[in-house]
Amino acid sequence: MERRNLIIFSFLLFLLFYSQTGFSNDIDSLIHRGIELSITHDYAEAESIFAQIISGYPNQPVGYFFMAATIQAKIMDFESDKWDKDFHYFIQLAISSAEKQHAEQPEECLSLFYQGSALSYLAFYNGRKKEYISALRNAVAGISKLKKVSKTTPDFIDVYFGLGSYKYWRSHATRHLNWLPLLSDDRLEGIHMVQRAVENGRYTRYAAMNELIWMLLDAGRTGEAFSWALRGLGKFPASRFFLWGAAKSALALGNFSDAEQYFVQLLNSITAEPLNNGYNEYVCRINLAEIFFEQKEYRRAANQIEKLSSMVLSPPMKKKLKGQLDRAAQLNKKLSKIASQSNSSISEDQITDEQRSE
Repeated sequence: MERRNLIIFSFLLFLLFYSQTGFSNDIDSLIHRGIELSITHDYAEAESIFAQIISGYPNQPVGYFFMAATIQAKIMDFESDKWDKDFHYFIQLAISSAEKQHAEQPEECLSLFYQGSALSYLAFYNGRKKEYISALRNAVAGISKLKKVSKTTPDFIDVYFGLGSYKYWRSHATRHLNWLPLLSDDRLEGIHMVQRAVENGRYTRYAAMNELIWMLLDAGRTGEAFSWALRGLGKFPASRFFLWGAAKSALALGNFSDAEQYFVQLLNSITAEPLNNGYNEYVCRINLAEIFFEQKEYRRAANQIEKLSSMVLSPPMKKKLKGQLDRAAQLNKKLSKIASQSNSSISEDQITDEQRSE
């Protein structure tokens, strides 16, 4: 969850359009409830709701789409490939049912919207698997369909979330080639489009808000990013999606006190989950160790390094965490040097009970 390339579509489009499905108010309420459960990490209950919708509307893309979106959120949250096959299964059903619906009713934009949204999700899935040609193909196809929706239905503000996200991150990827005549820098426009969805969209406010946080962080607008993260936490105070944004933006601002608070909250939430493959815990602890080091709280930093050293990581996880492992090794060297210079060791009996729990 820390790395930008794992957040780009963490919420991408999965809150969109739930009240314009053409279904009854009861079904709309179910979808809304499932979405909120996903944001607060009650994935089993959310999936149960979307399974109920699939059972009632097996020929419609809506249930498959939101099921796939929930599974994707779970994959991102836990940094796990455990549910990849499930995601692929439901996203393909969303695409095929939306295509069939659009063929039967070509004037109806909702099916086109679901095609574009599902293809965008699939593009991210491909990118995560390093299937870059497939990722590019599906991204272009998905955005093309979303553009058609925006042209035929200009007051459909929510669609600007997906379009703005694409514009920003495409320009980010090609930022060193913007001198070429065919490659414009659309990052600012992308931010404005996503912010428009946050402020005026009917259904994308918190999804777009999460994406906006990471855009602003990337753009160096850390104060704005932190402000939006706090707004997200105001609605979902225990959501790890917004806690990551708050922790990273506070750290980027040099606000170590708040950064510590959010990383500790994340760490407690992560370690309380039955599924913990070590990735997110390691990321939290190395950030906490660095925060403590910057504040010259060397005992607390050493405590986190010791906990990191004791973690049992699989070979694939070690490879995935290479950057963080290198940071831990470098920090350990600095702590050893400080301990040597002060002619004192950093021992366990110097650490308070409160600090041990971090």
